[in-house]
Amino acid sequence: MPLPLLTPAITPKLDPELARYREDYPILSTTTYMNSNSMGAMPAAAKTALSTYADVWAREGGEAWEMWPAVINETADAAARFIGAPPGQTVLNQNVAFFQAAVASALNLRGDRNKVVIEKLMFPNIIYVWERFTRDGGNLCLVPSEDGMTIDTDRMLESIDERTAIVSISHAIYVSGALQNVEAICRRAHEVGAIVMLDAYQTIGAVPIDVKKWDLDILVAGSHKWLCGGPGTAFMWMKPELAARLQPKTTGWMAHAQPFNFEPAPIQYADGPWRFMSGTPSVPAYYVAQAAYKNLLEIGVERIRAHNLALCGMIIERAQAAGLTLHSPIEDGRRTGFVAINFPSSEQACRALIDEGYKLDWRPGCGLRIGPHFYNTEAEVQRMMDRIIELSTR
Repeated sequence: MPLPLLTPAITPKLDPELARYREDYPILSTTTYMNSNSMGAMPAAAKTALSTYADVWAREGGEAWEMWPAVINETADAAARFIGAPPGQTVLNQNVAFFQAAVASALNLRGDRNKVVIEKLMFPNIIYVWERFTRDGGNLCLVPSEDGMTIDTDRMLESIDERTAIVSISHAIYVSGALQNVEAICRRAHEVGAIVMLDAYQTIGAVPIDVKKWDLDILVAGSHKWLCGGPGTAFMWMKPELAARLQPKTTGWMAHAQPFNFEPAPIQYADGPWRFMSGTPSVPAYYVAQAAYKNLLEIGVERIRAHNLALCGMIIERAQAAGLTLHSPIEDGRRTGFVAINFPSSEQACRALIDEGYKLDWRPGCGLRIGPHFYNTEAEVQRMMDRIIELSTR
């Protein structure tokens, strides 16, 4: 029986018209850039956005705070468009670790329902946060992998029971790009009264996401990978009815209902997503992120996905023909936007490739991660694979 698709069925299709966007990303003129799975290429618009921020600050001084909350909301609403969420339900912060900690701090983990289910292959950043909350009663359950590349869905579902408070999972495994069955995990969690928080950092901007279709409770992600928005802008969407009843202990003045009134404690939480804000926000990063989103929203994630699948298909075909080890699922519907390739000298090959102007990364137990984006071409993929295959024989 074929495995179920974990993303909408999209036919791989090279899209040469996307090459017109290449001039918007300066690094493409000097490198073969296929590291968008780790850090997207900087758009030229980032400089303009930072200049706009600086101009507002220089002109308005402290009164700039009268303008910046609108920028924060506009950026959050732009991010929400990538996940099928309506305006007014998404909040920004600097990183997803904060959001994970804020949600954890809002849960009562000292009772019988204290189990926290996470895949063992989760990016360590998230596990670090939840491991610390075992001091507050959390019972951390790390679901193992049988192959170091994927998490068996049945095994994940079996780990979710009536003691589970939250399931905190990644949409795609960071060492392989393997997608998880979010819809099935949400269904099982809700059967037992648990909530699901999804880290979509590895997929947002490269894979279509629909929080409503999945009946997801919480999604966190950030901008510096496929969204090309640089570091400093993470965001969280949460079902409004869930947000209304959670009171995070990890907080700050911007989470107050009237932050500029500077009222004494205890905090009066803001209505809506701002109750999950913290201290002073990283406003410059939000200007950059909002500017970076524009090209991707104009193109559309489904179109980006079709082009990416076509380029990744070439990578897979070349790697298989050369006898290299693939550390990513081969099936299009089970993989995010990068392909992992391994061979004995892959770490050394990565360093050589970077020195030669090829942009990619390497991870232990994974090998080379190659992430073509909408601005990459067939010629670039073939040229890069020629060099990888050559280096693999050394």
